[in-house]
Amino acid sequence: MAKLNLYNEQRFDVRPQLFGSFLEHMGTVIYTGIYEPGHPSATPEGFRGDVLKLVRELGVKTLRYPGGNYTSSYHWEDTIGDQATRPKRMNIAWQSLETNQFGLDEFFQWIQQADVDNPILTVNLGTRGIDDALHELEYVNGKYDTDWANLRRQNGHAEPYGVKYWCLGNELDGPWQVARKTPEEYGLLANETSKAMKLMDPDIETILVGSSTPRLDTYPSWDFKVLMEAYDNVDYIAMHNYIDRDQSENLDQQALRDSDDLPTYLARSREFDKQIDEVATIADAVKALKHSDKTMKISFDEWNVHHFSQKKPQPWGEHNPVDWCYFDLADTLLFGSMALAILRHGDRVKLSCQALLVNTIPLILTDEGGNAWANPTYYVLQSILKNLSDTSTVIASSLTDSQNYSTKRYQDVPVIDQVVMDTGSAYVVFAVNRGEKAQTISVALPAAIKSGHMEHIVGELGDKNTREHPETLTLQPCNDLTVEVGSKAQTATLSGYSWNVLTFDY
Repeated sequence: MAKLNLYNEQRFDVRPQLFGSFLEHMGTVIYTGIYEPGHPSATPEGFRGDVLKLVRELGVKTLRYPGGNYTSSYHWEDTIGDQATRPKRMNIAWQSLETNQFGLDEFFQWIQQADVDNPILTVNLGTRGIDDALHELEYVNGKYDTDWANLRRQNGHAEPYGVKYWCLGNELDGPWQVARKTPEEYGLLANETSKAMKLMDPDIETILVGSSTPRLDTYPSWDFKVLMEAYDNVDYIAMHNYIDRDQSENLDQQALRDSDDLPTYLARSREFDKQIDEVATIADAVKALKHSDKTMKISFDEWNVHHFSQKKPQPWGEHNPVDWCYFDLADTLLFGSMALAILRHGDRVKLSCQALLVNTIPLILTDEGGNAWANPTYYVLQSILKNLSDTSTVIASSLTDSQNYSTKRYQDVPVIDQVVMDTGSAYVVFAVNRGEKAQTISVALPAAIKSGHMEHIVGELGDKNTREHPETLTLQPCNDLTVEVGSKAQTATLSGYSWNVLTFDY
């Protein structure tokens, strides 16, 4: 029996903004994803009401917009003002036609209706630079009698939007990126942009572009070099990572590689733990070299399981479905372990954005003119978000007497992957059982409990939530928790191949 002891362990705070999501102008994320004026559920603004309902039920509070690769040739001013006169542009990042019918002001209307209160905006530091970033900041946050702030007012939005978090470009180390930069030129541009933006609005926090993926040859030297240029004037270093079971690890190419066996695939979340530790180490080295008192925070602002599109791409249409896909139970378990890797590093990772919210490697799937439903990964993130508040802390703890397994790629992988959180009124254990057999754990709590319950996601490894069967994999109540009211010791059984949430109220 595996044993989990929560006595005298290190704690650190985690907040609701830790787990966010991401909207980008790619595929059908925006158009027919969240915005479809002709849909039966559409709001007066043209937003899909069925999607808004799912987003509110998800509980996500942080949302990154509008990209992503899209932003490296983005003209934000195309997206404001009268929709009838907005220019149609070629979206060269994703080979589609951008109508700009959903723009900045629509985004802020949408997040208000979705109950999202921590937007992250990305400025174009690919084809543009400091002036355009300042103009966008003034339009969004400006409170004085100045040109861009007055234009926002003329467009019907009297009050500043008050956006705190700003990404200084996106993936500018990537060969696929429009206007790719060297680390030295990007670091200098980002530093001067952040400095200027903070002179305009001292309340903002900025996010420096880190390596797009640890699989690039420039990782992690890119992170070191850009931090050396910009450390003093930025607040976060960004991380990105996607994991695919059998596609090329260069995710811009659809070449196949040997598919991971299941034990290897479920262990790939360890790449997240490793990458976070490496980026934090590099940031701390720069801190030491600069004799700085500031500890650099991490924004893991793109992460997910990855699959290529299950719909045929239609280049240069108005919505090219580049990544519409289902996730099965195996993907969901890996996704759960990815989320736990971020949660257990919540002392350094203060923002993260699952990518993407709708239709592209999504939490939520939609049919044009039809229904919306959730991939099973939605329920994993929902169960974490439900327990995050301004009083939540992670309790650093490890299992003893637990089973491990090894593969050619990974050694000594715990069969049970877990993180424990104290919500202020309950201890919550999140756990993935990576193994086929049920596993029993004993939990030693710091306080006697008043009640307890357990939920899980279980099924066949290939199960998916389809339009015909949208609730095949959801979070369900489970009776495999032995609750002894008034006791500090509790026992639970985790079904084979399962995501589990154990709640102990105290």
